[in-house]
Amino acid sequence: AAEASGMAAARGRVLCLFDVDGTLTPARQKIEPEVDRFLQELRGRVQIGVVGGSDYSKIAEQLGEGDEVISKFDYVFAENGTVQYKNGRLVSKQAIQDHLGEELLQDLINFCLNYMALLKLPKKRGTFIEFRNGMLNISPIGRSCTPEERIEFSELDKVQAQLSSFSLSPIHKGTGTKGLFRPAEPWQICWADLLLPVACWSCPELVSVGRHHAGLVKAG
Repeated sequence: AAEASGMAAARGRVLCLFDVDGTLTPARQKIEPEVDRFLQELRGRVQIGVVGGSDYSKIAEQLGEGDEVISKFDYVFAENGTVQYKNGRLVSKQAIQDHLGEELLQDLINFCLNYMALLKLPKKRGTFIEFRNGMLNISPIGRSCTPEERIEFSELDKVQAQLSSFSLSPIHKGTGTKGLFRPAEPWQICWADLLLPVACWSCPELVSVGRHHAGLVKAG
């Protein structure tokens, strides 16, 4: 009984958070059954959660069927923490347009589209900007590319510095603390008002503006 009580107390104190793409699953792919089993066994001992740059529907698709993900994990942080679930309930959802305003948001979108239009790549597909609740996912090759094309683009970026020079400095000038910063990684810009600071696990740059946080992370 004492051991069971101790395990219950430990479960209440410990939260293990996992990245999704590239950690629990290959990018945009389904979780393997053995990984799924391990996580559920772990959940019997500690609380578990997932943090991903993708929107909730993509995370749910990768980690289960339907809305299983919010019953299989104690916490789900989609869109780098701007959409938050706890114990199966939506507790917070932030909208990037509410933070930036429509004028600045359109300036950002137009700048990115113009920049990417001039890039010459081996392949370009579709959905170059995906508008999410709390972030924009910006993809020079296009979100509709195949997994093989995604890998090809990633390898190309390792040797072509032009892609890593994506600078938002023309927009950054004059924006003050409105949530736009020059990214360390070039093509995904997100703004997050995070429930847990650890949800910014992959942010190479974190700037605090009051209780708001702007995170800049690599595309997922």
